[in-house]
Amino acid sequence: MRLAFTKMEAAGNDYIYVDGIERHLPDADWPALARNLSRRRHSVGADGIILILPSESADFRMRLFNADGSEGDMCGNGVRCVGAYVWERGLIGVDSFSVETPDGPVTVRVQPEDGELSVDALMTPPRFLRGEIPMTGQPEESGLAAELEVGGRSVPVDALRLGNPHCVLFVRDVYAVDVATLGPLLESHPAFPERTNVEFVEVADRDALRVRVWERGSGITAACGTGASAAAVCAILRGRVTSPVRVEMPGGDLRVEWDEAQRLHLCGIVREVYRGSLEIPGELLMTGDFETGGGRGR
Repeated sequence: MRLAFTKMEAAGNDYIYVDGIERHLPDADWPALARNLSRRRHSVGADGIILILPSESADFRMRLFNADGSEGDMCGNGVRCVGAYVWERGLIGVDSFSVETPDGPVTVRVQPEDGELSVDALMTPPRFLRGEIPMTGQPEESGLAAELEVGGRSVPVDALRLGNPHCVLFVRDVYAVDVATLGPLLESHPAFPERTNVEFVEVADRDALRVRVWERGSGITAACGTGASAAAVCAILRGRVTSPVRVEMPGGDLRVEWDEAQRLHLCGIVREVYRGSLEIPGELLMTGDFETGGGRGR
């Protein structure tokens, strides 16, 4: 069976998007497909697969499978790409609508900007208690200003939940950090029972950060929307920057605004890379339909 897909990216954070609104999706082994198709230089290559589906509680729903096959709770850049996808194809008749994620509903707003699409996502609120992140320790204690033993030394971190668990480290020079070594050590640190995303953050100016990310389930990525948001929130709380914040990542810039009402907005350009189709290996197909069309787009 052939599977149609669209490759999209936001600040270089690229996923394979599969439409379950306009067409029936096969009952496939999506974790295995994500591992297979995400391999760079050997397959399509991506940070994972995102399914765009009908929702009972919002206008649309997304499911995210990371490059290692694990299912994610939220992806800030991914949900913005979902917004651009359904809007460009006329699956919804307004420019502001909701997308259901495992971490809660996200409101996205699509705006054409200089021939491109800028998409703003009203993110789920940051949570700082260890029981919510989750993080070991007393559930009602904050994960901010924590100390972790990594590689034989104590490392100061800010831990929080923002769609996913996040571990934020402030550094002098983000490009001098050995992300490939420290990233997996922190991702799988015993303090994080569900693993965590890791952000290495350099303060570039009063309104700008430089950030590199090790993503839970995907490794080093060009950008991470929830990671950019987590970095900005922690930098604002520490008084190192003021909102709105420009977050410079290897794949491009994102804009994060945390207003006085503590509404957290993530904004940036979204681009379609290409469309294609591929044959799903028979061993990854199961009997029946995985999802059917019929979204609630208004």
